Amino acid sequence: MRRRRQYSRTYLLLLILIVVVGGGWWFWPRGDAGAADQANGTTENPRLAETGEAAGGAVPEAIIVSSGNTSNDDVLSPIGTGGEAAPGPAVDEQAAAAELAQAPEPGDDQEVADKPDDSEKLSSNPRINASLQRYQAGQVIAARQELNRMLAISRNVAEQAELRRHLRKIADATLFSKERRPDDPLTVTYTIQPGEYLIHIGKQFDVPHEAIILINGIEDPTRIRPGQKIKVPRGPFNVRIYTSKFRLDVYLQDLYLRSFPVGLGIDHGTPLGEWLVKERLPNPTYYPPASAENKQIIPPNDPTNPLGEHWIGLEGTEGTALDRVGYGIHGTIEPESIGKAVSLGCVRMHNHDVAFLYKLMLPGSSKVTTLP
Repeated sequence: MRRRRQYSRTYLLLLILIVVVGGGWWFWPRGDAGAADQANGTTENPRLAETGEAAGGAVPEAIIVSSGNTSNDDVLSPIGTGGEAAPGPAVDEQAAAAELAQAPEPGDDQEVADKPDDSEKLSSNPRINASLQRYQAGQVIAARQELNRMLAISRNVAEQAELRRHLRKIADATLFSKERRPDDPLTVTYTIQPGEYLIHIGKQFDVPHEAIILINGIEDPTRIRPGQKIKVPRGPFNVRIYTSKFRLDVYLQDLYLRSFPVGLGIDHGTPLGEWLVKERLPNPTYYPPASAENKQIIPPNDPTNPLGEHWIGLEGTEGTALDRVGYGIHGTIEPESIGKAVSLGCVRMHNHDVAFLYKLMLPGSSKVTTLP
């Protein structure tokens, strides 16, 4: 019996020893195994697993906060070294730049939105840039006036070209669109009265009825109704032609709108000075001038008619243009002559360009100035 009790005590001590050793082994830290798991890219955290971030992934060395100009001062201390991170979420500058670059630009025939595209905000000229920022801030008419004043006094060719580009886009948004602006002194919202026609409304504001149709997108002018509100420009539209540059600029009163290339008279044959629009003729008959070698009269719609489909007749009032008649602005069957001095004195335009200008020029009101 005594021997059995000794054996029982021995077994009990062995059992206790086994439990103690096993428990110690079980609860002992296993840093090497955890490191191996991290080295293998495994993790038990489901959130990190869903985002693809490994527990042992690299930590960003720095957060860069940029306000447009990045310098060494914009780089904050590395995470974990005690540096302060900027408040708010970090901005992906490259993604933002890529998104801006992909923004579509409006085409020439497309209505421009209330503000120019983002690329139009940038200019190497601080004065132009300040006006464009005002435009972006909603001060549309004030910015338009500032840019137009700059164009009137600028003597720098590159600056003039940039100003014309901005002003054309602004004109497309503020004038050649249905959008009505109460603060625009060059347009008015007009309510059609019973018995009125667009031709009568146009005469009240020194513009052709075709200009009203163009701006308002009216498909059938015979179906306008009393009480209908339309946008009407306060005319007249005028033109300045720079003969040395073969360029025709269109204005509403004194506001620049857009430019077109032209062909002019050979040997400075287009007189300089002031002209008044005398008449407009669709599908004109060609009557050769006295200086023409070919005296043949060419009827309308004849493919050999050199005037195209639109004629804007001029009458000289000042300068060397004084009392000159028989001159005009018209289309051409020789588009290669645009930009050259080859005509007998008239101003040639591409047919689609003169078709646009035809809708703006009102006989008896619109003026044309030919400049060196």
